[in-house]
Amino acid sequence: MSKKGSKAIGRRGGESDELAALKKMARLLEILTRLNLQTMKGDRTQAQMVLMLDEVGCGPSEIADLLGTTVNTVNVTLSNAKKRKRKK
Repeated sequence: MSKKGSKAIGRRGGESDELAALKKMARLLEILTRLNLQTMKGDRTQAQMVLMLDEVGCGPSEIADLLGTTVNTVNVTLSNAKKRKRKK
């Protein structure tokens, strides 16, 4: 096998290790995020948590996943909040 061929194989192996490390880091970040949310929740309602996560830039599917609810529930909560805001 040429040097060129062995470098490609080595690189693929490195990419695989890097991908595994990135997946592990992503999983750890997810765990930390969920723990942080539990700490932040305190006396807040689910609706308040939805609004807070929306304000920091999370999308409905991310919010639903983080709070263990459905995307539909998140969308309804956000819609109701917008309606209340317009009434003021």
